[in-house]
Amino acid sequence: MKKAKVKVVTGFVEIPNHPRKTEEYVELGNRLKSAMGVRPIQAFYYDMQDLWLTQFLQKLPPMEPPLKWATYDNPQKNTLEYHAVQHQKIEWLATAANMDQEADTFVWVDYGIMHLPGMNGDYLTSFLDRIVKNDFAIPGCWPKCEIDDYNSPCWRFCGTVLIVPRRDIDNLTRAFKAVTRTFIRATKQVSFEVNMLALAEQTNIPNLRWYEADHNPRLFTGYEPKW
Repeated sequence: MKKAKVKVVTGFVEIPNHPRKTEEYVELGNRLKSAMGVRPIQAFYYDMQDLWLTQFLQKLPPMEPPLKWATYDNPQKNTLEYHAVQHQKIEWLATAANMDQEADTFVWVDYGIMHLPGMNGDYLTSFLDRIVKNDFAIPGCWPKCEIDDYNSPCWRFCGTVLIVPRRDIDNLTRAFKAVTRTFIRATKQVSFEVNMLALAEQTNIPNLRWYEADHNPRLFTGYEPKW
């Protein structure tokens, strides 16, 4: 197998009254870009109205009962706007792939990833250098399981890092958005994007594999190339 030609993708949307201030995100984003060195990165900066989930929700007819969203243990953080941002990750991968015809693998990395415990740039760059072509891999904490509570996150996938070859982006995007739209229409609620990703996995997306990790440097050290 050949080493992948990787493009890192990330993004930031300002969320009003979010517990983590914009200034902190700016500092974390700068740390991420610095850690990348000369490696290519595509950072998106959108407004809330630019997000696909925002646009989808605005086109829905009025609901009875009204639309709800998952708040779990932190309603101040887990707002509808927050969920719209989280649901944008895979769409940004697709946009980046359309913009860059040279890279063969697109790797989502959360804009604020440098706040994770024990995180430093060496973990990131070593990980990027190990990725091989056509390895569609997403890290997560839990084995595959049924989701029994959509108000809390299912940590089948961490959501923080996604490794998606160009050939698999369309399948992932279609499955993720279709599952999300169907879930919202059927339940009149918005859940965490990791829950929708776990549901999308159950549609048997071709080539997708899982590797064990957590919200720490294991996101990177836990990756073993599929040769």
